[in-house]
Parts: sequence; structure tokens; C-alpha cells
Amino acid sequence: MDKKEFLEKLAMALAGQVSRRVIEENIAYYDQYISDEMRRGKTVSQVLEELGDPRLIARSIIEANGGGNEMAGVYEDSDSGEETRYEQEEQEPYFQEESHRSFHTFHFNGFWFTLIALLIFFALIWLVGTIIGGIFMLLGPVLLPILVIWMIYWLIKGPRR
Repeated sequence: MDKKEFLEKLAMALAGQVSRRVIEENIAYYDQYISDEMRRGKTVSQVLEELGDPRLIARSIIEANGGGNEMAGVYEDSDSGEETRYEQEEQEPYFQEESHRSFHTFHFNGFWFTLIALLIFFALIWLVGTIIGGIFMLLGPVLLPILVIWMIYWLIKGPRR
């Protein structure tokens, strides 16, 4: 995993759970932290290994900000200087503006992963068996008489010594 992928995973895990401001602050913090550690001589992989899973970091950030789905926020009106509370309709993924793609993640626990792996394995076995069986079905009418003739010839001539 590289720095960009780490930051994207963190942003995706936070999206819809905390305000956009919190996401931006944390992305900026971890971006700066990784850069600082790299200037101190560590590699990206060392820094990311020390940080751990971005989803666990996101869970800590979400819990520190009062749990999930923080949909209310505060903004300051630039003309009057008054703070106004607002309700945010919908949270967009943090990186959506940059890439115009939506990210989907799928998490498989051990059971589902094993089940899918077994299904793929048996499908491949069935496919190989079907192909080999088809080859024998096509070549059988030709190869079977040749094999019978060869066996009769071998029995008549006898094994070589």
C-alpha cells in the first residue's frame, strides 16, 4: 500500500461518519505525518506499517468525534460573523471531486472467502474435465480403432526382447 492508497482508505472509512471538516483535518494530519517520517529517513512502507490499518484509525477518529453519522455542522457567516448551525443532507466521499469515481469495498470474513474459493476451485475442475472429456469424445472414434489394431498387432507379433 502506498501513501495515496492509505489516505484514500482512511477517507472512505470516515465518509458519512464524521463531518467533511474532520475528514480533511485528519487526511492533512496523516499526510503531513507520513511526509515528516519519510524526511527522517523511514520508507513509506515502514511508516504505514507503524500506523496500522487505516480503518482502525478511522474507527478511533469516529469514536473520538461522538460516533457515526455526524450530519450537523457549524459555519460562520463571513458578512455578519455569526455562527449558524446547519444540517448536512448527504456526505460525499472525500476523493470524489478529484477522481469522479465512487469507491466500493467488499469485506469477506473467513467463511465467505473459503466458500467463494471452493466454488472457483470446483468450477475450474469442472471446466478442465469438460474440455478433456470433449477432446476424448472428438478423438475417441478415431483413436479407439487405432488402439485396438495396435493391441492386436502387439499380441500377434509378441513383445520385443
